[in-house]
Amino acid sequence: MNVLPFFVGFVSLKSNLEIEEVGDIISRKVFGGLKFGGKELEIYEEVPAIFISSSVLGLRAVLQGYKGFGEGEGYVLTISSNDNMRYEKREEFKLDYYLVTLLRSVLEDHNEITVLDVDINRR
Repeated sequence: MNVLPFFVGFVSLKSNLEIEEVGDIISRKVFGGLKFGGKELEIYEEVPAIFISSSVLGLRAVLQGYKGFGEGEGYVLTISSNDNMRYEKREEFKLDYYLVTLLRSVLEDHNEITVLDVDINRR
């Protein structure tokens, strides 16, 4: 049986910056300048979302959410394996803690973005 590792990770962020501004900073700090875009495609109906159209090592990056003053508002960066890879069975590997640690490290000089703790309800 062909088993494929399926990587998926979520990290929640708070910021008063617009989604494109948060995406630009994350792009520079994590993805070597690969740009987020595609907001006009409305890949999620509920909230704005931008994504990196090129996969990085077979992973897709999507930044979704919105700024505002409500307690539940913010952004979520999702990293996941591309769904177009062939497999008979997949084994899921969570990247949440890794993403939180990585983003806290690379964004330490960007106090306009707060990286929140891992949401244990996603596990």
